[in-house]
Amino acid sequence: MGIFASVSADAQGRPAPFGRCSRRELADRIRTNYDVLCSASTKLPIAYADAYNIGFLGLERFHPFDSTKFGKVVNNLVSSRILSRAQLVEPSEATQAMLRDVHTEDYLLSINSSSYKLAEIAEIAAISLLPNSVVQHRLNRPMRIHVAGTMLALGMALEWGWAINLGGGMHHASFDNGGGWCVYDDWTLGLRQLRRETDNVIQKAMLIDLDVHQGNGHARSKQQFDDKDLYILDLYNADLWPWDAAAKAAINCNLPMKSGTGDEEYLSLLTKGLDTAFKEFTPDIILYNAGTDILIGDPLGRCRVSPEAVAKRDEMVFQAAYNAGVPICMALSGGYAKDSAGVISSCIKHVIQKFGLIQASSKM
Repeated sequence: MGIFASVSADAQGRPAPFGRCSRRELADRIRTNYDVLCSASTKLPIAYADAYNIGFLGLERFHPFDSTKFGKVVNNLVSSRILSRAQLVEPSEATQAMLRDVHTEDYLLSINSSSYKLAEIAEIAAISLLPNSVVQHRLNRPMRIHVAGTMLALGMALEWGWAINLGGGMHHASFDNGGGWCVYDDWTLGLRQLRRETDNVIQKAMLIDLDVHQGNGHARSKQQFDDKDLYILDLYNADLWPWDAAAKAAINCNLPMKSGTGDEEYLSLLTKGLDTAFKEFTPDIILYNAGTDILIGDPLGRCRVSPEAVAKRDEMVFQAAYNAGVPICMALSGGYAKDSAGVISSCIKHVIQKFGLIQASSKM
């Protein structure tokens, strides 16, 4: 079995719930070209590699982002018997040629040739004191594997109607810069590849960005490539960095909120935003940036959204995709609370059980 598998049916022969969102004829067309992104077969459209988890001999603890949360999420899902490691697909690594499709030569040179730019992006000055070879191995290479995971998950979403990258979502990286722990613009890289591999049959994309910070990176890339077929819905705390006014012009459905926003207001804003977005735009695929830094107690997010409301949020986005009959690809993005990995695991479990994703898909 390769990275793609036939959309399954339940015991009565009915198609899996998100099968109605799949584009199997396109998945058949692209499967061979996506094999280069994968080093293992899979039974589920969920991408993960142990290399996602980043460490610098303890220096990573100087930033509130848990750079090993990805493995914790997997461990939680396995221990709760939602899935097994054997069901995950392991991405390989995005090549320099792939990265050049979006990123400038000057930017790639700046992050490949020294540790200073990567230290700036990771917001940990001490990283610049490490040998560049160490920083390349412990930070830059894992980030390229995150990119491969997003690219691969987007391809798998066409087969299943849904996919999750248990990493990625680096929405502060643009075509010529990075920041906020985001080195590469994985969404733009993945979308551009998907369009090419489907001969632009998959062209119109809706990016639903629910990380608490404004998604300025992919917005700037949208401007750079004059991408009129990318619709961005961004619900973010306007009190927080990056305050990127120029990038804001690329947001189609702009939903700023304030510090202290709680469950009722947050879910109300999202309800209105999703309603507006799907009235204004009919996508061929949905890119979902599912940051958990909206959580109450998150040291950077400054919102008061409960874990239950975060799970409801994810359910709402997947329901919107299902209602529209459009494949959806989710990436984890940011989250800085101590219980972020636990909440992510619970939210993924909720979506899987709510829509019968794995139960239906595993009967192959």
